Amino acid sequence: MLAFRTLSLLCFILLLPFNEARNEAKIPRIEAIYQFGDSISDTGNLMHEVGPVVCARPPYGQTFFHHPTGRCSDGLLMIDNFAWALKLPFLSPYLDKFGNFSHGANFAVVGATALDVSYLKFRNITAFGTPSSLLVQLGWFKSHLATICLNPSECKQRMGNALFIVGGIGGNDYISGLSAGKTIQQLRSLVPHVVQAISTVIREVIYLGARRIVVPGSFPAGCMPTCLAAFGSNDPAMYDELGCLKIWNDFASFHNFQLQQAIISLQQHYPGVKIIYGDYFSALRLLLLNGGSLGFDRKGLYEPCCIMCGSDGVTACPNPSGRVSWDGLHLTQHAYQFIADQLLKQIMML
Repeated sequence: MLAFRTLSLLCFILLLPFNEARNEAKIPRIEAIYQFGDSISDTGNLMHEVGPVVCARPPYGQTFFHHPTGRCSDGLLMIDNFAWALKLPFLSPYLDKFGNFSHGANFAVVGATALDVSYLKFRNITAFGTPSSLLVQLGWFKSHLATICLNPSECKQRMGNALFIVGGIGGNDYISGLSAGKTIQQLRSLVPHVVQAISTVIREVIYLGARRIVVPGSFPAGCMPTCLAAFGSNDPAMYDELGCLKIWNDFASFHNFQLQQAIISLQQHYPGVKIIYGDYFSALRLLLLNGGSLGFDRKGLYEPCCIMCGSDGVTACPNPSGRVSWDGLHLTQHAYQFIADQLLKQIMML
């Protein structure tokens, strides 16, 4: 494990300020982490599920691990930063038969939807990625519990000392809807169902013993290079002060508002459980607003470091730490580190 965590000089420099702040902070008693979600959080499940997918091919993973791991970035994800800050090993993907699950498990899968694929099909939407939806991940979690606990009472005690991260998820539901020809107005009708699916999983893990839960929202979709390229316009009125597409950021805000309302309701229903909203939206906007002073290239804030990433012969930009976007849809290790730091301020108070 020590060899596994050895940093290159560049990564050491990037992570040093974070590590120093982490060591000074009071670390809560968290003995395990359980992650549910999609490509923002997957540490290798899709790779183990279907084989050498795009994120399991070079140059993915080049910055930290120096080889692809199934993570959709050049290095560490936010969940890796959370584990590191809490002095836990990186989470093994649940589908890794050689994984170490003594400190939790990662159930997130690249391409996963919040809604079950059969439900989406009922609404004439075909999920373009994995069938391992949030509900499937919940089933994996229940199966995992059966291997580590002798009875429900023991499970609840162990889960009480764990951190649960449910999301961020939902983006693939909406992308699948777009692929099915749905308009952005029609996608809004899907949001309450996505939020309900997330709420259902939260209720289930609480029933099984969870007492500390982070529920991340959506990134500002209109700031993502893929979205800017697909829906760009010559009309300046379509963009906000950061150069992001207003209509798609409004949609993300609508999702986030619905999610926050659900969290308030859940918190009222379960006063003994700490449930916090993970504000990915504001964190990324803060990064974009102050990118230059945070060590990012001002001219490259909306330019992916790796175009057609994972294709044969494709290489990344010379300095990934200077970019926010890794492949147009996912962020670089440096950007994920910044956003993780914002959420850790809340996690450390759980």
